[in-house]
Amino acid sequence: MRDGGGPRRERRRHEAKYREEASAPSSPAPAEPPRPIPPEFAATLQVTDAERAWIREHLAGFHENHLIIDVVQRIKAGKEATVYACSAHPSTGKSFVAAKLYRQRSLRSSRNAGQYQEGRALLDDDGNAAKTRARRPDKVVAHRSARGKAAEQTSWLMHEFTLLQALHARGADVPEPIEHADQALLMEFIGDGAAAAPTLNDVEIEPQDARRLFERVLMNVELLLDLGWAHGDLSPYNILYQGGHIVLIDFPQVTDCRQNPRARAIFERDIERVVAYFQRFGHSVDARQLARELWTRYFGDLDDRAG
Repeated sequence: MRDGGGPRRERRRHEAKYREEASAPSSPAPAEPPRPIPPEFAATLQVTDAERAWIREHLAGFHENHLIIDVVQRIKAGKEATVYACSAHPSTGKSFVAAKLYRQRSLRSSRNAGQYQEGRALLDDDGNAAKTRARRPDKVVAHRSARGKAAEQTSWLMHEFTLLQALHARGADVPEPIEHADQALLMEFIGDGAAAAPTLNDVEIEPQDARRLFERVLMNVELLLDLGWAHGDLSPYNILYQGGHIVLIDFPQVTDCRQNPRARAIFERDIERVVAYFQRFGHSVDARQLARELWTRYFGDLDDRAG
């Protein structure tokens, strides 16, 4: 008989749908809205309104996570990033920390980025390498979506953060890395109070200290080589001097010595710049010979890729 068949089938269909919906995982709870940024955060910093807004957007997370209290002074404005002195939260055990805030990708100079990035793995925001390796990131990124460009920006930042971690663990003279965000790094502040340490370029060292400091720089260079990297932009402008000691900074452009065919030439330039500085104070070495010896010690036959 057909009487009632239609209604029964309809009822069974509704019951099955109800059971399916009841057994399905519940929808995730809506994300908690971000806490409002305190109006006093970075309020007294002597910067433009646009820069203050950028600071508040990208450094407020460090405040919310109890790492910094406030941004108190701009230390250095470079083509890639600006460094700020921040009053540290007591949980850090420090008085001040440094926040390195990267510029927007559209504001960054990418004219020479490819020579450093060639052969480098693309890193995600956990510092993990992608499975594929972009041979010419500067060419590829030009044709990427906004999402791809953001990934490349993340990789640029994370190469600096992860290398700082590796170097600091090995006892290198680098700032201790503390935390990172999507556009910023938080690290040890090198200076006296809120006054940043000068760079070697701004210091007249004593001739009797030249050899000791030069050898200390080379020790750090060899730690980099042992990890497979060249600094890429090493010079007296990227070496701080504090209390008779040196500290190497600025690592986003680190060059993969095994994968980048320009690596040896970039490394030789690093050595030449450092040697030229210390020659001013009476410590003279043959830069080309030194670079050749160091490269051969760590990479052997790879030295035929220069140029």
